[in-house]
Amino acid sequence: MEKSKKIKKLQVIKFEVAKGQTFEFNGNTKTEHDRVKGIFLRLSKSEALQGATLRVWIDDTEIIPDDTEVALLHHSDDMGIEDVAFDVDEKAKNSNVRIIYKDNSDNLAVDDSYFVRVYLLTEQDK
Repeated sequence: MEKSKKIKKLQVIKFEVAKGQTFEFNGNTKTEHDRVKGIFLRLSKSEALQGATLRVWIDDTEIIPDDTEVALLHHSDDMGIEDVAFDVDEKAKNSNVRIIYKDNSDNLAVDDSYFVRVYLLTEQDK
């Protein structure tokens, strides 16, 4: 019996955050993705890492608890995805995704904002 082959995919959730802002995202995973296998982030301004926190749910299951430092999940150019991705194993297939991102950075000018990309590492059967 042949084992089913898995294809790795990324789903990107992108949003803009201003200094001191709390941003809440509510959406869904793609229907063609079978499992969420990991999560990591990239910020357009790495200076915003200090003090930024995150909380994530997938299908009402808390994956990343309140006040988790974004720096723990941040991917930079000198590291592999495997080195930073937070491993999970949750159903995808149009599952609800809820993210609460809080910026507590004192490093940005008052009028500055930056982009956050949350990457869901997913698998789908071939």
